[in-house]
Amino acid sequence: MQINPSIQSTPHPLAQLLRVFKLKVVLVMLFSAAIGMLIAPHHQLTGLKMISGLTGVGIAACASAALNHRFDMHEDKKMARTKQRPLAMNHINPALVEKTAAIGILFSLILLASSNNLLSAILTFATTVGYSVIYTKWLKPSTPQNIVIGGLSGAMPPLLGWTCITGEIAVKPLLLVLIIFTWTPAHFWPLALQNQQDYAKTKWPMLPVTHGKRFTQLSIMAYALLTAAASLLPFCIRMTGNIYLAIACMLNARWIFLCYRLWQDAKRTSDVFQFSIHYILILFCALVIDQT
Repeated sequence: MQINPSIQSTPHPLAQLLRVFKLKVVLVMLFSAAIGMLIAPHHQLTGLKMISGLTGVGIAACASAALNHRFDMHEDKKMARTKQRPLAMNHINPALVEKTAAIGILFSLILLASSNNLLSAILTFATTVGYSVIYTKWLKPSTPQNIVIGGLSGAMPPLLGWTCITGEIAVKPLLLVLIIFTWTPAHFWPLALQNQQDYAKTKWPMLPVTHGKRFTQLSIMAYALLTAAASLLPFCIRMTGNIYLAIACMLNARWIFLCYRLWQDAKRTSDVFQFSIHYILILFCALVIDQT
């Protein structure tokens, strides 16, 4: 029996929704939020607060990712890296994505405000708007420093996790926000270097396109050094002990070495990008294990 090649199966909307939620990225954000919870005062930490907090932040992150896909769908069609995304391939109705995201944001607000506290709900909502609207719609097409300024939204999960438990803002989670904020450009720009020709086809003024490879390589090194300095601050305020300091120093030495190799050879983007993910995961695990 032969199947007519012109007849193609229609992808299931639920499967496509899961793809626009960027679940791998959301998991990393939830990991960072959980770290923020685990460094909170233990007498305030409860299982119920953790579950409701991570659920609310996770749903908001999924909604934010969906809106990011929705607003980027036309530019995504121009890039080899993103042209297979569901919205770029017209595999899902944009209106469905918008409605799902709106429902997710509303549910997240209600859940966090009722089960945790109002501050965590407000900050989570502000982070969602910051990434899906301010970054995606305004910063991304306006300035080559888009990832630097917009990176603040991606750096917020530790503070969101902390406020879900405590209902207040403090220095400890803000240091984690600072670490992610300085880490983000050095994490993302190697990927932008790798896809420089793709980005040149879009309206997004990514740094390698506007300032060239050499300046981007220098910027990656600069932000890696800033991240290394920021990563030592938890030890400086006696938030962590010597074990964290040793692990942070080893991670920083490796990352700076890889960035230096990228400075010498622009083709080494994958090494820096992949290690940067391991860097932040191991650093935050060490912070929780060795917190004082």
